[in-house]
Amino acid sequence: MRRRSTLPLLLVLVIALLAGCGWIQPVAQPSRPDLSLDGQVQMLRDPAGTLEVRAVAARGDLQPTAPEFNLGYIHDAVWLRLRLDRMAGLPRVLMLQVDAPLADTVRLYVPQPGGGFRELRRGEDVSLREYPYLLRAPVFQLEAADGRHPEVYLRLTERNAMTVALKLWEPQALLAHETLAATQGSVFLGFVIALCLAGAFIWRRSGVGPVRWYVAYVATSAYSVYKTRGLVGPFFRLQTPDGGDAVLGVVLALSVAIAVSFSVRLMALHTHFPRLSRGYEAFVWSVIGGACIGFVLGAFGTVMPVVQGLSLVSIPAMLLVAGYLSWRGQVMAKLYLVAFLVLYVAFFRVFLINLGILPNTPFMRGGAPLAVGLTLHLLLLTFSFAQRFHALEKERQEALALALSVSQQAEASLERKVRQRTRELDEEIVQRQATEQRLRDSKAQLRQALATEQRLREEQREFVTLLSHEFRTPLAIIHASSRMLRDTEATLQPAGRRRIEKIQRAVERMSELIERFLDDEQTLSEEGAFTRERFALQALVAEALDAIDPARARIQVDLGRAPALVECDRGLLRIALDNLLGNALKYSAPERPVRLMADAQGHTLTLSVADEGPGIPQDEQDGIFRKFTRGSGSGGTAGTGLGLYLVKRIAMRLGGELILDGDGLGATFRLRLPHAAVVDEG
Repeated sequence: MRRRSTLPLLLVLVIALLAGCGWIQPVAQPSRPDLSLDGQVQMLRDPAGTLEVRAVAARGDLQPTAPEFNLGYIHDAVWLRLRLDRMAGLPRVLMLQVDAPLADTVRLYVPQPGGGFRELRRGEDVSLREYPYLLRAPVFQLEAADGRHPEVYLRLTERNAMTVALKLWEPQALLAHETLAATQGSVFLGFVIALCLAGAFIWRRSGVGPVRWYVAYVATSAYSVYKTRGLVGPFFRLQTPDGGDAVLGVVLALSVAIAVSFSVRLMALHTHFPRLSRGYEAFVWSVIGGACIGFVLGAFGTVMPVVQGLSLVSIPAMLLVAGYLSWRGQVMAKLYLVAFLVLYVAFFRVFLINLGILPNTPFMRGGAPLAVGLTLHLLLLTFSFAQRFHALEKERQEALALALSVSQQAEASLERKVRQRTRELDEEIVQRQATEQRLRDSKAQLRQALATEQRLREEQREFVTLLSHEFRTPLAIIHASSRMLRDTEATLQPAGRRRIEKIQRAVERMSELIERFLDDEQTLSEEGAFTRERFALQALVAEALDAIDPARARIQVDLGRAPALVECDRGLLRIALDNLLGNALKYSAPERPVRLMADAQGHTLTLSVADEGPGIPQDEQDGIFRKFTRGSGSGGTAGTGLGLYLVKRIAMRLGGELILDGDGLGATFRLRLPHAAVVDEG
């Protein structure tokens, strides 16, 4: 209900403002209006602009014209003959007003009694200091000593649209008229400044995007109105070499582009027509950018029709889009349609007049309809933005209240959760303390168990050493006695010799088991010394063969691809090699060979030992490296099941691996040591 009552109030305020400012015709007219020049004006167009006043005065082909005329954008110089000598009852002092504020040159030629003409200069090419009257349009004072005014001539040139209104005034009437115009300009300027400040305030407080475009739109539109009505010079005392045409052109062009961008954002066309709106906006700005360059370069008359033509295309297009969106129920489109329709109709008619399509009627002179439309248009927009700002402020207050309520609820909920979580953390801390205590107890038990294990292992080593010493002594006696008996084998019977040999083999086997067991214990101990040294592989292999197969009868050696030097623990590698070769000889038939091969790839050394024995079945290969484990194909071959286990542990100690290949005839063991081969970098 409140929204419906604001529109009539707004209209009343607008009408009161316009009446007070004088945009509409005031009730109290001046004592005498301007003196009509109807039927007393003749025109001659000079396309080359080379005619002089004497030649024009001598010509009889000047054509009658109305005191108000519009020729559009032309490059001709226009000559006007004012036949004041045929007008009766004129006062002695007259003020001739040439209502063409943007005219580049305005020259009045008054005949002199002695012959010739006196030239009076006005226009944008004349400094404001030379003006006897600083008014919005050029004014000439005419005096007739005998009460009869002669024929006078006017020469006009203009880069803008040639729209001229000639008026004769009595001095007091002109003063009253121009005072009213100045009052209108002052109020309109204050109105524009107020709108810009209000728009800036709304944009600052609400953050509504179209408002900033609205402020720019108001500023450019107001300057265009001020300049075209001739108020910039009298109000601001501004004058540029080109009469301000470049600035006016740039501002007018920017106002078109800003109006398009403002319209696109006000109606949210990027949402409804994303590609089309962005493409058209980019097209408009590109055309306007080129037009601004043309204005700066001085091509005002050539470029301005392009800008106005673009406006004539944009205005109907935007109104059609606004009508369509209004039909679809968009509120901002309805606002746009109401606020811009009056203004666009006025602008559209002004453009058609400037292009020479429509005549300049008395109703359109002075820019009153355009100013009325612009004022009403800006008031509607400002009112709408104020309404929008009020709605946004109300929504913001409601959102703040809701956020405060939600925040309070969240704070209460958070406090409950914090208290609950605090209790849970206290319980968790107690549990962790208990767990840490159990861990400390477990660590203490583990340390105690480790110490016990180390003590037992040490006792085991001492026991094994003592036991081996105790075994070695009787074995040495038995072995020495068997030697003595063997030395007397010439007197022994064959059965006795066999028993002696059997005793010797048993002693040797027992000694070997003791030595092997002691070596295994030392090798498998993690505390055992690990000595990394560089040595020749061929020499190590030769030592192993001398101990196992001195005659080189069964072992075939291939060291063609082996490195010359190896760097690792020499003793551990010798033990591993002895065990692999011993196993291969043990489980192969006496007539079958055993192959030893060495290979190097980079720093990786691979030793391969292959036999042609019974092999190891596939299902036994995973467990063959366990301690005291022997394959099913070992038959009656003597062994302890420690050899492969020992080699596997040595490979791990040296940073490598032991790989078994083959599940049929024979077996191949590959000892890979990644960092053992020495590469010759020379």
